[in-house]
Amino acid sequence: MRFWFGALRCLTLTSLAVSIPILVNAAEAKKDCFGFDAMGDDPLAARLYEVLPGEKVEFQCPERSVFCKKGAFLLAGDQVIVSRVDGDRACAEYHSPAKSPDDDETAGWLPLNRLAAKSLAPDWVGRWGDSETTITAKPRNGRIRIDAKADLQFGNGSEGGQFAALIDGAQPHAQFGYEADDEKKSEKLLPYQDKSVPGLCQVKMSQLGRYLVVRDNRMCGGINVSFSRVYRRVDEKAPANQTQAKASKPSASGTRPDPNGIRPSYGTCADQSDGVTVAMRNCADAEYKYQDDRLNAAYQKLRAKLGKAAAVQLRDEQRAWIGQRDKECEVDKTGGTAELIISDDCAVQATAKRASELETRLSR
Repeated sequence: MRFWFGALRCLTLTSLAVSIPILVNAAEAKKDCFGFDAMGDDPLAARLYEVLPGEKVEFQCPERSVFCKKGAFLLAGDQVIVSRVDGDRACAEYHSPAKSPDDDETAGWLPLNRLAAKSLAPDWVGRWGDSETTITAKPRNGRIRIDAKADLQFGNGSEGGQFAALIDGAQPHAQFGYEADDEKKSEKLLPYQDKSVPGLCQVKMSQLGRYLVVRDNRMCGGINVSFSRVYRRVDEKAPANQTQAKASKPSASGTRPDPNGIRPSYGTCADQSDGVTVAMRNCADAEYKYQDDRLNAAYQKLRAKLGKAAAVQLRDEQRAWIGQRDKECEVDKTGGTAELIISDDCAVQATAKRASELETRLSR
């Protein structure tokens, strides 16, 4: 559940800092980066950045953290929310459109010199959230009506929450107060108060590119309910390169053997990866090693079968083929992370096809 990750992130700044030595105390926690901090970061100060062209850029682990995702990286064009900058690094959060909204987040430090600030016109209209929290924005009489609902499931029941507002859709930021309706009174859409008002739900929001950044005062529902975090649109479609990667993902369905000898286990592995880049690349790596061994075995047997002149010709042919394969399957560095998956699968398919060609020549 996304709630538990958010709650644990908050606990990092309080009780866990005392009970678990590996975590820093609350005074030092600001030196670390877990993405947007619901306890201390202002959504109105968050900024949208985009990864510049060049090599992949890896998330750097915080100085001390139980949340660090080692090995996570982005490619040119990927957009992130930066909540603060520390010297030459940015505290960034990325949500992948290729994954489920309940498990699409990666956060950590990114080198600032690999990022460029983006300033886009606000686009509030849409549905944001996951299976437990939804924020809907719709046009209404020249303004934008915001409606948020939460239904958090716990072992002993559930807790709900809500807020609503009418905002200026031409502005990227909004802040407001809200009182829910009950049997005695209707809902009240109120201005934001700079002071704490008992029982008054208060919310700050920023709409930045593909993201909606929200922070509330934890008075918009039950005791465990908070809408504070970064969201992406529920109906967001993956970019063309990621759609292509999904389309090219090998399928385990059907019983027809692959004409080039790709093993069914490759498709099964990819189908079970749930679109996780690292898992899909591991599937491709295993199949590539198998197909490369198969190719080398066929090549060695065929070369041993040929005369000297023909063997030299085969060697030169093989070297040329390797160069062509590497060129055709080179990673497009201007695309997103899905280009790695496309490149990996290209190498698998090309190597299997070449192995089949040499095996056919060997059998003649």
